[in-house]
Amino acid sequence: MSKESIVIRELRTPEEFRATEEISKAAWRFSDRAVPPAADLVAATRAGGLTAGAFARKQLVAFVHSIPRVNLGQPAQHSHLLAVQPSLQGLGISARLKFFQRSWCLERRIRLVTWTYDPFLLRNARLNVGRLRATVRGLVPNLYGPLGGIYGGLPTDRFEVTWRLDDPIVELAARGEALPTHAPEDDQVPVARPLSIPDAPRVALPFPAGAPGIYRTDPAGSLRARKAFGKVARTLFDRGYEVTGLMMGEAGPAYLLDRR
Repeated sequence: MSKESIVIRELRTPEEFRATEEISKAAWRFSDRAVPPAADLVAATRAGGLTAGAFARKQLVAFVHSIPRVNLGQPAQHSHLLAVQPSLQGLGISARLKFFQRSWCLERRIRLVTWTYDPFLLRNARLNVGRLRATVRGLVPNLYGPLGGIYGGLPTDRFEVTWRLDDPIVELAARGEALPTHAPEDDQVPVARPLSIPDAPRVALPFPAGAPGIYRTDPAGSLRARKAFGKVARTLFDRGYEVTGLMMGEAGPAYLLDRR
């Protein structure tokens, strides 16, 4: 299936909203009771949110959903859901949905979108930090409580993402002109670890490769890694660092954080 055959637009009918439930189950492997009901998406959309979908041959294959919020007295959106049919993941559909969301917001003079994501999911990190050029300045421990599906019942620690839609670097990203944020392994960048957090303009924060698969195959190790990662990440954020990129090396992936 080519990218050109995918149409992005707002959802219109009850049937289209109900289709989001099946996509959520397929993408996240949630049980029926854990899937956000279509009625909630309809209500939030009517209250000023956005639910947009990617359609292939008139069939919904992915969607993004955000709810209205206020930030410092200004209208904003919180992007709560993003799901793509597993067979179509990796084709850039998520980025297209997010940039559609950006255009929709800017047309309504909304300049800020926030969301959260699991920092161990490399694909999401590449999308949020790399492609969209969003920033991360905080981590919330166990935001939703333990979840099943791909998350294997682990605590839901989540990075807090801020996407400033009128930022020049985001404008470049929307046009596909932003410089890549993925860097090769660099021995000159000090690595932050639980017992050794360097004081440097730029630091690397490693995280385990293989999520979400490792959540099922090594839940105990995943839990230990999550606790250690969260402790270091919160310390770095408290010291004024923000996530600006990714570093890929033989030892695995790492976030790059720069001091603001």
